[in-house]
Amino acid sequence: MKLFHFSSKTSLIYLKGSWLFPILFGLFLFTSCDYENVEVKNIKNVKIHQLDKDGISFTASLEVANPNGYKIKITSTDADLFLEGKKAGKAVLEEKIVIPGNFDGLVEAKVRANFEGGSLQLLPVIMSSAISQKAELRAKGYIKAKSFVIGQNFDFDYSHQAKF
Repeated sequence: MKLFHFSSKTSLIYLKGSWLFPILFGLFLFTSCDYENVEVKNIKNVKIHQLDKDGISFTASLEVANPNGYKIKITSTDADLFLEGKKAGKAVLEEKIVIPGNFDGLVEAKVRANFEGGSLQLLPVIMSSAISQKAELRAKGYIKAKSFVIGQNFDFDYSHQAKF
């Protein structure tokens, strides 16, 4: 007398059902995680490293709060950069930004923007900024943030008086 008969039918049912538990468990984990938005409280410092005929490079110290228990990665940005109110070009992150979980402090963003259409139209702005050693920077667009496999885009519009 056989207690258990293993046939191709039961093996197919087992194989079909074996993928179900990990997927249900993964869905349970993702739906049970609460996500709270990361808050940019303030821009503490913007330091211009390079301002030339091709573009501008700067570092911004951002005061952020991540109330989540996991890290958030800022992977890219799509933003227009304005220099003294005139459109300069697209701002691009030079490095990914990682904000640790349960974090309230400063992170640095290294940004580069190449001037669109050359710098001839921005030449007066570049010259006056070089003489005064400061420039009004404005960035408007969105950033792409990611945690695990979940990604989100966040709109922003920030202005800051930057120094060389």
